[in-house]
Amino acid sequence: MNESPLYSRLGAELEDKKSRGLFRTSGPSPLGAAVDMATNSYLSLHADPDVQSEAEYLADCCYSGNLASRIIETRSPLFETLEAELAEWKRTRCALVFNSGYVANLGMIGALCTRQTEVFCDRLNHASIVDGIRLAGATLTRYRHCDMFDLKTRLAASAKTERLIVTDSVFSMDGDIAPLADICELARRFRCMVMVDEAHATGVFGGTLSGLVEECGVESGVDVVMGTLSKAVAGLGGFFAGSTALRDCFVNKARSLIYSTGLPQSVLAHDLAAIRHIRRHPEAGRMLLAKARRMRETIRSLGFDTLNTSTQIIPCLVKSDSEAVELSAFLLSRGIKAPAIRPPTVPVGTSRIRFSLCSGHTEGDIALVTDALTDWKRSHG
Repeated sequence: MNESPLYSRLGAELEDKKSRGLFRTSGPSPLGAAVDMATNSYLSLHADPDVQSEAEYLADCCYSGNLASRIIETRSPLFETLEAELAEWKRTRCALVFNSGYVANLGMIGALCTRQTEVFCDRLNHASIVDGIRLAGATLTRYRHCDMFDLKTRLAASAKTERLIVTDSVFSMDGDIAPLADICELARRFRCMVMVDEAHATGVFGGTLSGLVEECGVESGVDVVMGTLSKAVAGLGGFFAGSTALRDCFVNKARSLIYSTGLPQSVLAHDLAAIRHIRRHPEAGRMLLAKARRMRETIRSLGFDTLNTSTQIIPCLVKSDSEAVELSAFLLSRGIKAPAIRPPTVPVGTSRIRFSLCSGHTEGDIALVTDALTDWKRSHG
């Protein structure tokens, strides 16, 4: 056994996590869950037969990888088709596909920012945004969650010339939404670039379901729109949508794009088929949000704190980290898969169950969840 001090430190860190109820495992999904409230496939397109059929046609029996970085070689014509349709959907000049939402944020922020840049970041932004800022060496300034007075104060105090405001549009663990119109107004006043991560809004919000930027009508105020193809689209990949100049910047400077092998045609085929399906069915988002509103109201009526969620993501706060694990296990015993979310994913003292509502969930599924929560409340207060 290697006696490096690294092993001692890592072992101590893992034992500490176990002692505090924060140890995580990965492996096969638990058996016996009839209702899956853990998936981010908000429109249930992973199981849609029309999407599957069109994806098989578009893949054209080509299932191997791209075999090289896209900067060196692109083997699938679907890259250009997918990017053209993403740009049309997002109403931007162009788009650029990355291998995941995580690496899209790393690559774009790394390409945009230097040590001369100050980035104003909502405290509850996704970890990939924070990691991108740190890797870029930019000054990270966090403002209180959705607090525009705090953001304004920090912008006014900044001495940097280059400034970027970056925010999630829908926050993945709280389920609330960013005040995008206010952010864009502050950006205009303080001459900042704006970047919006639409991962959990794409496919759910907006007249064409392109996201919250569309819903809020702030397309002209947002410089960088980031999205993912692994949530409502139920595929894989991340993307940029915006100007030609910024796309050129990312092709030339985004290390996570330049030094990664591109996505295979089979993945691109699903992504493209799913996006076409979403654009043909703009009513799906409204129906999902209406269903989420009814479920949210029922859960609140049971005495659970669901924070300020107004989306398909419904947090259900509990008293402690251990209680989150216990409630998740209790739900699984009732045929419901719902994850316990604990620090560091969420702030200390806010452990919760995260219910992720999808179009495929029936009223019977929702009743099963709320009945189980009712029984839990009776025995735990």
